[in-house]
Amino acid sequence: MIIRETGFLNVLADFSFSEKELVINPNDGFDLGLMQTEATVLLFVGGGPDVFDDTNAQSIPARVVQKNECRLGTVEMSLKHSKTLDNARKVRLHLAESEPYPKLLIYPG
Repeated sequence: MIIRETGFLNVLADFSFSEKELVINPNDGFDLGLMQTEATVLLFVGGGPDVFDDTNAQSIPARVVQKNECRLGTVEMSLKHSKTLDNARKVRLHLAESEPYPKLLIYPG
């Protein structure tokens, strides 16, 4: 399984952001191998990269949206996800190709 990852991203969390959507800059999306402006993923929050192999790990369907308006090196996410990550100020995104949807892990940095 090929896993791609971003560098460390600053977290911007707010009540107005949906739990089922992450927003990143297209340059950060390129690090993950995302070439389209929106991608549907299975989202895992917390844990480590071994979560991809854990059949009991909880995931939610979500969208990764790439916007130029999002500052490079930043991920916009819901406040709930931020709290799950113990309000980490920096995170990394790990993407593993999978069918029918890629798996995306948000891991505190």
